[in-house]
Amino acid sequence: MIALLGATGYIGRSLARRLAVRNEPLALFSRDPSRLANEPWPRNVIVRAISEFDASAFQLVVNAIGAGDPARVAAMGAEILAVTQEWDRRAVTGLRPDGRYVFLSSGAVHDAFSAPVHESSEPCLPDNRLGSMAPYTVAKLKAEARHRHAPERAILDLRVFGYADAAISLSGRFFLAELARSVAEGTPFVTSPRDMTRDYAGVEELDAAIRRWLEAGAPNAAVDLYSKEPVGKLDLLSRVEGRYDIEIGMQQQVSTSPTGAKPVYVSRHRAAAVFGYEPARPSLEIVLDMLDQVRASRPRRGSAA
Repeated sequence: MIALLGATGYIGRSLARRLAVRNEPLALFSRDPSRLANEPWPRNVIVRAISEFDASAFQLVVNAIGAGDPARVAAMGAEILAVTQEWDRRAVTGLRPDGRYVFLSSGAVHDAFSAPVHESSEPCLPDNRLGSMAPYTVAKLKAEARHRHAPERAILDLRVFGYADAAISLSGRFFLAELARSVAEGTPFVTSPRDMTRDYAGVEELDAAIRRWLEAGAPNAAVDLYSKEPVGKLDLLSRVEGRYDIEIGMQQQVSTSPTGAKPVYVSRHRAAAVFGYEPARPSLEIVLDMLDQVRASRPRRGSAA
């Protein structure tokens, strides 16, 4: 049986829908399970309050708490340190001997975004100014450190950089959510003229990475989640403009990411290939697939309901 923590978040909901179509028993945990109650889940899926979570009942636990909208992460502030530690501790200490644990970490742990992450990349920790580090980054780093000090446990820290899925909230305040909203509504999209490079994975890549790890014997490891090839913002927008017939505008003063600027949020570290992970889709295809789904599911502004 599989447990998924944080099933109402962006990535959690995306993965829940993917796992639900299989015949494996799946338990979805959330602080507010009523937010999941109206979806037509198949009979192999149960929805529970996260207060009922007991890791010992599951063969695989996937922790997607805190893996979602950057604005939500920013709003939590330092609270995310305690939340991440509490549920990570409950998952690890309660895990049965044959249990497997996947912790959705973040590319933010690398803490350097002027060039792609590679095998020798190391975080730069301001040891005399730890309060200047984003609590989200610190929370993920602390969790990964705990996991590496338990090498006998079957734990995978899967570092997500960009993520593109139709489960995205169109009210989100980050680049991809705002772009999806413009495409869904057929309204102009305004962004900074500064380019950036992103490695967007989708649920297909996330699911494949987890399954390849399980098939490889579930070694204790931390790996980056990557697509076949990243994409630049300006290249992406040029495709979006023609594909969806929306106006793209540029202006210097636009909202910035609540989790900080990341001009190159990409990994070239292919450690996941060791256990057989090999993505088939480039970031551009992943994002366009997501936007196609979003566009198809939402009536455009001014159209009949």
